[in-house]
Amino acid sequence: MTQEQMIKLSYSSLNMIHQASHNWLNKQMGFKPEERPEWKRGKEIHRIVQDHLSGKKPDKRFAHIKYKFPIVEEVDFDSRCKFEFPIKTSTGNDYLIRGYYDGIDLKEGRFLEIKSGDPLWSIGKFQKAMQRKLYALSNKKLKEAVLVTLSKDEDKWKKQPAKVYKIDITPKDYADVTKWIFDGIGMIESGKFDGGLDENGKCTDKWCYFGNNCQFK
Repeated sequence: MTQEQMIKLSYSSLNMIHQASHNWLNKQMGFKPEERPEWKRGKEIHRIVQDHLSGKKPDKRFAHIKYKFPIVEEVDFDSRCKFEFPIKTSTGNDYLIRGYYDGIDLKEGRFLEIKSGDPLWSIGKFQKAMQRKLYALSNKKLKEAVLVTLSKDEDKWKKQPAKVYKIDITPKDYADVTKWIFDGIGMIESGKFDGGLDENGKCTDKWCYFGNNCQFK
């Protein structure tokens, strides 16, 4: 089976299945997640941080961040930040796990993750995050993950500067996320997608990515 024929899964797809599996049916039927202002603002914050860390537009508000990344995502779905790797299940089905790093430095063996919002992420939350573990699994040359976490409100950056964490990648990360991936695939192959629905088959809104675009409203 070629990569074009494989079922393609991103972290977001797997996460929405784990959180509320009816999201998968929305996605398969071509519905689009409802646009949210915080998502747009998140992209804007990413751009500011990425421009600084790449050296393209240095920002003195991030002078305390000593990391530099030669490659950062500059456009949506930047091919330079793309990764893919195959997964085969015991049922013989092939899947392609794919995603995009916020930044990558293969020479130093590290990738970048940016999380904006309030409260800021803790190092414990980042350590447990399946997204970090999945990205770590994408390339065995990666040895560490760097998180930059900051408020979406730029007015807070002076009193509450962006925090930076570095976490080494471990064999346990690989084991944790491999199980998580197979559990998500198991939900897909079960054909049962009632997670996040009430007893009448209606969306409960909790963990629904699609908002008013959800077909189960």
